[in-house]
Amino acid sequence: MTQPEQTQLQALEGAIMKRAEELAQEINDKAKRQRDVILRDAAEQLQMAEERELMAIKDEAERHFHRVTQAGELKMQSRLDQLRWELVQTVQTRLTEHMKTFCEERKAYRAWLTKMVRDAAAVLPDGDLVAEVNAEDLVWLSDEWSDLVADAAPQRNITLAGEAVRGLGGIKVRTADNRAQVDNRFDGRLSRFAADIQRVILHELFPADISASARSGGPQ
Repeated sequence: MTQPEQTQLQALEGAIMKRAEELAQEINDKAKRQRDVILRDAAEQLQMAEERELMAIKDEAERHFHRVTQAGELKMQSRLDQLRWELVQTVQTRLTEHMKTFCEERKAYRAWLTKMVRDAAAVLPDGDLVAEVNAEDLVWLSDEWSDLVADAAPQRNITLAGEAVRGLGGIKVRTADNRAQVDNRFDGRLSRFAADIQRVILHELFPADISASARSGGPQ
């Protein structure tokens, strides 16, 4: 091979090597760019997945918090209702004790019985009437009945029943044929006015609590 041919061959080899290096660099640069794109996409996908997972965790945490809070509020409300009812029962028990004391105050109690007989006689239909009291009152009223009727309703014929009825005190007046009656025994009045009594007690105990309401059967 002549010197010029050898020089041309070396120049061609140099050109080929240079082009090969350029292609290799291009491929390397392209690979780096693709790698960066893949890494960026992967990072974005990972971030989005983490955000979704975080949101799901936060949502579940909020739901759990609301469930726990609601359960706690319901439990607290139930306990408050129970305490209210217990207080109402305590006050009603003391009311019963007060009635017993009132029955022992003979003068005031007799005056009240007289008024109850007068009121009953005024509203019951014409005809003979019968009054019923408990065993304790029957003992002393038997001796005073004529005077009491004379004070209460002298225009009516009112007989004191010989058999006692059960109850704390008070009096029930009825027609002789049981067509009508006025029950002013303490037990009967408590039963009739139970809801009103409980509302008054709750109002006095919890004047600012508008949600407190009387219950006829205790806390639900």
